[in-house]
Amino acid sequence: MQMTFIGHVSKDINKTLRATTIAPGGGVYYGSIAASRLGATCSVITKCAEEDKTLFAEMTQAVAAVFFKSSQRTTTIENLYPSDNPDDRISRVLSLADSFSLDDILRIESQIFVISALWHGEIPEDLLPILRKGCDLLALDAQGFLRNIDSNGQMVYSKWDRLDLLKLVDVFKVDSKEAFVLTGHKDRLTACQKIKELGVKIVLLTHNQGVCAYDGKNFYEAKFAPYKLEGRTGRGDTCLASFLASFDQPLDVAVKISAEVTSKKMQYPGPYKG
Repeated sequence: MQMTFIGHVSKDINKTLRATTIAPGGGVYYGSIAASRLGATCSVITKCAEEDKTLFAEMTQAVAAVFFKSSQRTTTIENLYPSDNPDDRISRVLSLADSFSLDDILRIESQIFVISALWHGEIPEDLLPILRKGCDLLALDAQGFLRNIDSNGQMVYSKWDRLDLLKLVDVFKVDSKEAFVLTGHKDRLTACQKIKELGVKIVLLTHNQGVCAYDGKNFYEAKFAPYKLEGRTGRGDTCLASFLASFDQPLDVAVKISAEVTSKKMQYPGPYKG
């Protein structure tokens, strides 16, 4: 299985009640490493400052190819966890890499494109139809289109005004907060049904206890094993990547594998070790 991850890597400053750590991060970082260690052939298209490339050495060693596009800055995000609830997260942007342009993605093809942006505007919406033409399966993480940056650098969620583009998407990954922003529903099945009505083929929803998937007919859930808050960062990225790496399996099996792999990853900080 061949997968191409597109999005910013980031410097993550993670603050919990017990410790502060600085680590490489970003959806493409956690996702591509997990998928590679599950047997997929992965490449990454990303942006960061030249001097920060070495921070992402584990990714460049784990995947088949990394294409660093030019940027004067690296996206740097502070993640504050004020409680032991792993979904209680406050994110603040300290710096941003450049947005992607048409030149960055021209003439690329892949069996699967995984669009894993960190903030709205990182991957302009007009690139999505072009990317759709270059792949067999398009996967999209909602955070890159619902998370907006205010004047204080705070990441705030708001509704996306281009929901018409969801008809291009095969797998749409949301967490419980994003599902509520999109639908106004906290019940997971109801939220998945409402999102499915927008045109996506499969909705993948993560929450603090597990993961579920809905394809319009079947709704499958699998629980996470007990995990550590320090391993929370990268949860959704690992969940999506492991689900896609298992996409040749029946839907219920792929959901179970996704929960198992993500549970293992959340026993420690950093990406999935295999």
